[in-house]
Amino acid sequence: MHVAQLITLFTFIDGLMQGIYGTIFNLMLRTSGTSTAGVGRVTSLFLWGSAIFGLLFGILADRVDKKQLMITTHVISIFFGTYRVMTNSLFKLSIASFFFGGFTTATSIVLSTMLILRTSRENRTQMLGLNFGIGMFTGVLGNVFGGILGDIFPFKVVLVTSSLCRIFALFALLKIKEHPVASNSSQMQNALSFLSTFGQIDYRTKKVVWYYFLSTMSVGFGAGLFVTFGNVIFYDLFHMNPSLIGTILAIAQFATSIGAVFSHKFGKKFGDMNVLIFSYVFVPILIVMLSFVREPFTFTSVYILRFAVMNMVGPLLTATVFSNISTTYLSSINGMNIFLNNIARALSAELFAFLTKYNNGYTLIFVVSSFFYFLNAYVMIRMYKHIRN
Repeated sequence: MHVAQLITLFTFIDGLMQGIYGTIFNLMLRTSGTSTAGVGRVTSLFLWGSAIFGLLFGILADRVDKKQLMITTHVISIFFGTYRVMTNSLFKLSIASFFFGGFTTATSIVLSTMLILRTSRENRTQMLGLNFGIGMFTGVLGNVFGGILGDIFPFKVVLVTSSLCRIFALFALLKIKEHPVASNSSQMQNALSFLSTFGQIDYRTKKVVWYYFLSTMSVGFGAGLFVTFGNVIFYDLFHMNPSLIGTILAIAQFATSIGAVFSHKFGKKFGDMNVLIFSYVFVPILIVMLSFVREPFTFTSVYILRFAVMNMVGPLLTATVFSNISTTYLSSINGMNIFLNNIARALSAELFAFLTKYNNGYTLIFVVSSFFYFLNAYVMIRMYKHIRN
């Protein structure tokens, strides 16, 4: 099998198990007596781990074999994902969440870097879209199965089982052929070298990178306020059971997966940047609607539409940015981007914990989130003008 196919197989197996796990975990905390603010703080620690480890492994990925690194980080991620479910100590739960986020993201960044490196410019958008779409589709199945299993079995049983089953994804990694490791004299540079020589990069590339980072941070702040807490939001606002919450999240991810797989076709017909800008302008309008709508069916419909429209264009953005940047800094920029994204999400998770203490907390959350999404739309328009010139 081609390396891109093996990576997609890994994404399917691991994504399915993590989808089940993710659907249930916050609900387990919430229903066991943890406050919404407490769930926000645990999630913030998860994201801080993701940010710090994403940067570190973005650097390390340039120096060691990516296959071996993915295997190691994946196994450690499984350990911490299982341990944080079993512990009864809030302190140990917090520490385990930090490392779980870190090693899960480490695997993800190495995987995405490998996929970009092993594809050509001609088929990169299609392969990224396929892998992203498969990842979203596993989320569909994970949300459905997670919700159903959560209604049938104790939450901890479902969480431990799904976490341990992630080990089966290793079979796909083990079949990937070894790839030569870049030496110090190669073109690949680590993130620290990238920062130290940033001033020497040509003006056009530098501005693309800045716009990419600004977009990542604005979306990170906006999404971190509510996307991570979708299951908690439906539980708090409408007191839905796990099966119904899982179904709603599954529909959102299914719509996204279909859109992501065909996103390259939209890009070819209308232009990648035109599709991106349309999405990024339309999405904050939908978020403003979420601020005030409290009728379950309408709220759910708008939530699903926002989720799908925003996330289906992710592969277009990645392909557009990395097609305008030299592969010299590909891994470094990818690592830095994930670092900034998770820093923004970690900070906004803390803001989520703070805002939920108010009676109109969710209204405030969506209003603030829409501001950051509008900011992202502005950044994308600026980047489009820059790339076009």
